[in-house]
Amino acid sequence: MRVGVDVGGTTVKIGFIDKGEFVHTYAIKTTKTDLFDNICKSIKEYAEENNITIEGIGFGMPGHVGNNYIDRLPNIGLADFNIEAHVKKYFPNVIIKSTNDANAAALGEYLNEHKYNSAYMITLGTGVGGGYIVDGKVVEGFNNNTGEIGHMVIDFEHNYKCSCGLSGCLETVSSATGLVRLAYEYKNKFKSNIDFDNITAKEVCDKAKEGDELACRVVDFAMDKLALAISYVVLTVNPEVIILGGGVADAGDFLIDIIQKKYQQYAHYAVTNLNIIHAKLGNKAGMLGAAYLW
Repeated sequence: MRVGVDVGGTTVKIGFIDKGEFVHTYAIKTTKTDLFDNICKSIKEYAEENNITIEGIGFGMPGHVGNNYIDRLPNIGLADFNIEAHVKKYFPNVIIKSTNDANAAALGEYLNEHKYNSAYMITLGTGVGGGYIVDGKVVEGFNNNTGEIGHMVIDFEHNYKCSCGLSGCLETVSSATGLVRLAYEYKNKFKSNIDFDNITAKEVCDKAKEGDELACRVVDFAMDKLALAISYVVLTVNPEVIILGGGVADAGDFLIDIIQKKYQQYAHYAVTNLNIIHAKLGNKAGMLGAAYLW
């Protein structure tokens, strides 16, 4: 049986998967100390209780990781860590694989679709992540950084500072955080019924659906930059489909319709037929993808 582990900032989701089907899933709390000890102990305990033989364990990690080595997980505070060496202490005879969490989610959604040879997934959450899949394999690139669309420098109007150290990154305006930031930026310039005491990206999108002037301006700008970034991606790697996931993308067809229209304004004539779809697996995508990294 395969195990897929999706490590998040607050919880670690663990899935036991057999022949592409989830047998059991659960979550444990993300800890900054003893993170991998806690994960391995949890997996080992469940496997022993249920007489499960584990073929391999795949990890989706929220940060820069390559060759089973964590460079940096800024939201967890873990760096310079050898995943394989540590996990092998608990599971000496199983396959160990790892990748960025966006890559894992992209692979999971790709496997769920079963009809594309290539797919590029964009996750719109607190940040903006991305993953590129070709023939069932994650394309990680020379520095294990392929797909990180969120750090494409694209907004020269506001030039907000990004957590990565650059300014004007896509995720500074097109993420959940970005939508809220833009709403504050323009709150005194456009009429709005947004509750700024309890503002969220979801509320901004919901208000935009209702025609709220400020919300419409914010969503229009954010999705314009996303569509522009997508046009660059499509000219570079030309995937069959773009998959949108993450909390912001839960706004559904409303956002996809906006992005599609704006994409047509930037698309080269040879790639105007791009298919943009909504992710379907939700929180299970990262576990499924992590479990099929080999």
